[in-house]
Amino acid sequence: MASNEQQPLLGASRIRSRSHDSSNISGNQQTYNADSDSSAGAWWASRSRDVLSLFTVLLLLGAGLGIWVYGTLPTSDHDEHPHEYALSTARIHEHLERLEDIAGQHNGSRSVATGHAASADYVVAQLRAHGNCDVHVQRFKSPVWTVNGEPRLSVRAPVRVDFIHEADFGVMRYGGNGANIADAPVAVVGAACAAADVGDVSGKVAIARASSHCTAFEAAFLLEQLGARAVVFVRAARYTAPSRARVRIVDWKEGDPLMTVPVLSVTHSVGQLLEGADGVRVSIATDTRIDVVETRNVVCVGRTGDAAHTVLVGAHLDSVAAGPGINDNGSGAATALEIHLTLARIRFRPNSRLVFAWWGAEEDGLLGSRHFARVLAHGWKNRWTDREPIPVRWSDIALNLNFDMLASPNYIALVHNGTDASQAARAGSQRIQRVFEDYFARHEFPYQLTDMRGGSDFLPLIENGVPAGGVLAGASEIKSIDERRKRGGMARTPLDPCYHRECDTLLNINLEALQRLSRAAMYAVSTLATTPDLRGYLAGNA
Repeated sequence: MASNEQQPLLGASRIRSRSHDSSNISGNQQTYNADSDSSAGAWWASRSRDVLSLFTVLLLLGAGLGIWVYGTLPTSDHDEHPHEYALSTARIHEHLERLEDIAGQHNGSRSVATGHAASADYVVAQLRAHGNCDVHVQRFKSPVWTVNGEPRLSVRAPVRVDFIHEADFGVMRYGGNGANIADAPVAVVGAACAAADVGDVSGKVAIARASSHCTAFEAAFLLEQLGARAVVFVRAARYTAPSRARVRIVDWKEGDPLMTVPVLSVTHSVGQLLEGADGVRVSIATDTRIDVVETRNVVCVGRTGDAAHTVLVGAHLDSVAAGPGINDNGSGAATALEIHLTLARIRFRPNSRLVFAWWGAEEDGLLGSRHFARVLAHGWKNRWTDREPIPVRWSDIALNLNFDMLASPNYIALVHNGTDASQAARAGSQRIQRVFEDYFARHEFPYQLTDMRGGSDFLPLIENGVPAGGVLAGASEIKSIDERRKRGGMARTPLDPCYHRECDTLLNINLEALQRLSRAAMYAVSTLATTPDLRGYLAGNA
């Protein structure tokens, strides 16, 4: 639909130009004939209406022929890059409408604990009905941390002081199940990276500080194993708010431990009180829980193209629990889906096999893409692996394209900087970056580079040596005045004011951003999948 909408605009401009030129020529001919022959002038006076009518018909026929010729000759951007114009923004929006409907049926969310399963069912149904791939479901387990009520923290030293949630303290994500602890003694333990350095914490609230020698989870879990009733991390003085970091193994998998006692973070000033006063007693109340749930990746393995040069296209399908996630990341997931359906509809024949993946549990720490990499790159198995094998070898994956948030309302077109990739993936990632830059340069659309150090599902790929790249429209980053001058939009405002909030609905979708970035995605997919000697190109040989 987008291709058909664009072409008449070009055709119309050609009609105006050509009709203007033809009328000038006709006028010149009229003047020459009238001056040269008076009898011709009389004939013209009697037959002018018929001649003009015939001329008008010929002109319209000529204009129509011109449109046809213009539309068939390889001179327009549509003809040189037909695949990106074949992609319909309207159809992507239809997928987004369906995802919003699914969220509405699941408490306003598409998280792994709510509407993600129904979202995955929708993608699978679309692929099986209209796609051209073998569809596989890859199941795995994901921990889900839920906050049911506001926590409380108070101390008696000796006067009772009640602290303010989110200003003075907060419960760190995955910081254990709910508990009610009254007037517990404290044990100041410092870094707590080794049991020999800790001392007696049994039955006490451990007051700890972050260390470069161990993660927060490693310290907290050690303290729990040594008998601490709760763990409180004191932030450094340079931070003005408590931490919301996860207290969990980064690449958690089924069977790995999780915290059960509460884990809190407090500001530096609160920490000084906890660490410095004599006879401090602490009361903590939390209303949280951790559940381990089954979730899934959806993987669509193409039937044509060289499997040894596989192009993996990925987008996470889940949302946060707080909202429907229509921009984050319905926009990327719907774009990936419509790119595949469009390529199937036009019978696209790639040189390199295309594999599309819709990741689960990205919002819980990239767990879907980490699971995919763990199984394929390292041979890890869970209860479903042998029953639901994915017919892709890790060594076959030449590159990954990741699409996460393509329609932010105050958007900046952002291209991942391949220089940030791991050494093994850097050269190829830089070549992928160039493909996206070519798209924006050709259209004269403004863009800027953004880092590729973390935050989305490209990370497990580049960590395991696979080049990656992608485009995005931005999340909670604040647009500067200079960026506003260059890119438009609103300064001193987040690129997506509804990031991870309940207002991330269809009303949060910027259609201009969606069209530009989805077409950039299609351009990269179709270009890289048809590149001869793809691995040679990624290595810089072409």
